[in-house]
Amino acid sequence: MHDIEPTTLLVIIITSLIAAGFAYWFLLRGMASQQKNSHAIIPLDKTETTYLFDDTTLIDASPSARKQLPRQTGDETDWQRFITAFSPRFSTLANDLRTLAQTGSMTILPDDPDDPTRINAEWQDGYARLTIFETGPAPEKPLIDPVNLSALESELETLRNTAKLAPYLVWKETRDGQINWANTAYLDLATTLHPENANSWPPKRLFTLLAEASTSPQPEMKRVSIKGKKPDEVLWFDLVCKKTNETTLCFATPADSIVQAETSLKGFVQTLTKTFAHLSIGLAVFDKNRQLALFNPALTDLTRLPIDFLSIRPTLFAFLDRLRENQMMPEPKDYKSWRHQMLALEEAAADGTYEETWTLPGGQTYRVNGRPHPDGAVALLFEDISAEISLTRNFREELEIGQAVLDALDDAVVVFSQTGMITISNAAYASLWGVDPGTSFAEMSITDATRSWQDICDPTPLWGHLREFVGDPDDRRNWFGDATLDDGRQLECQISPLAGGATMVKFHVKPAPKKPAKKRNTPRKTPAKT
Repeated sequence: MHDIEPTTLLVIIITSLIAAGFAYWFLLRGMASQQKNSHAIIPLDKTETTYLFDDTTLIDASPSARKQLPRQTGDETDWQRFITAFSPRFSTLANDLRTLAQTGSMTILPDDPDDPTRINAEWQDGYARLTIFETGPAPEKPLIDPVNLSALESELETLRNTAKLAPYLVWKETRDGQINWANTAYLDLATTLHPENANSWPPKRLFTLLAEASTSPQPEMKRVSIKGKKPDEVLWFDLVCKKTNETTLCFATPADSIVQAETSLKGFVQTLTKTFAHLSIGLAVFDKNRQLALFNPALTDLTRLPIDFLSIRPTLFAFLDRLRENQMMPEPKDYKSWRHQMLALEEAAADGTYEETWTLPGGQTYRVNGRPHPDGAVALLFEDISAEISLTRNFREELEIGQAVLDALDDAVVVFSQTGMITISNAAYASLWGVDPGTSFAEMSITDATRSWQDICDPTPLWGHLREFVGDPDDRRNWFGDATLDDGRQLECQISPLAGGATMVKFHVKPAPKKPAKKRNTPRKTPAKT
């Protein structure tokens, strides 16, 4: 055996010591790790439901425990899944577990006193160990066949997807206002408005309930608003809350478009109201149920109906009845015929064909129109045309007087408009020329008139000059002309320009010259001889 040099022996000893040191260090680390993870051992007893959390991460769970957790969606943590699964029965679960690190252990009771389920929470070396158990003997449960179990699981999955994919906000609150469950729409909005609280549980509370949630089957819907992400942004929602046991289930439907439409409609109605208030025409709008929905101040002035009567929204027939009582509509011969007439009025107004002139007993004259409106509504418009009717009557009387004056003249007179059409003539004209333009169905022009004049007159260039004068807007002077009738009478024609480009022609008939009387040859009487 060869002798080992001292240097080599020293190297071997140092190397052995180093290797032994490393082996001892690894052994100690493995023992410490085994000791630390000894608390993480989950019993394999299928009747026990246990979870082990490291902060918000689930690091181990029994098979029965994993089945009770919902599927993970999006950025949802394991801790949020656990709170979502058990908070419906333990509304204070999230708040109670906040103090687990300080208390070390606790037993959390359910909201329902009759519920035997408990949650035992323990804090061990930085890990949260949560065990779900039941007190007392476990109730006997009927066996569930695989078909029914599959149907229940399918229904549960459908309900979860419904809550997740709902386009409106759904959440549950505890008595102290903490959120213990929320759907994806709520979480997304909370993250958008409060990004600093993203991935934290419970999420930020977005709504402050205005009153206690209703316990009735049909809770009242309230319109609420919250501040948006921008400084001047406001988000509107229709909020409905229902109190169930110790929690409150809430639904919030976005109402921004509805609020915007209502605001626009309100502004439009205000504009219409201001416009209608200055109209001189009375307006009454009846809805599809034939109740008064809108009226303006002019209606009260024209119909003399009191505002308190119109404010109670009378029906169409009650409105017309009151008009009849106030003598603000034509008096019918009998009530039965009047009711038939009002039914016809309603039908005609709905078709947009009702238009009548009412001559009232007081002397006023109203024009009443019925117009259909959207959604089956009907509008009645009342217009006082008494002044218009009076003016028309006066104008008609003046025309009749003017015609009577012309007819009283001996000379024939006819007036042509700027376009050469006959506008007026007198009786002497009809007698002279045998044509009465007032009774003709068609309008007569200067050409038609001169043609009829030529038929009973000797040839003359006067008629051609007259046609040119009537159509000439520049040459406007007073002039005369002569013509001879075929019976030998002489016509003295006076052509006078009038206002508006009109032309008046006056015919004066000169009497025919008397023929000299023939001398009779009478025998001269001889004086008698005496």
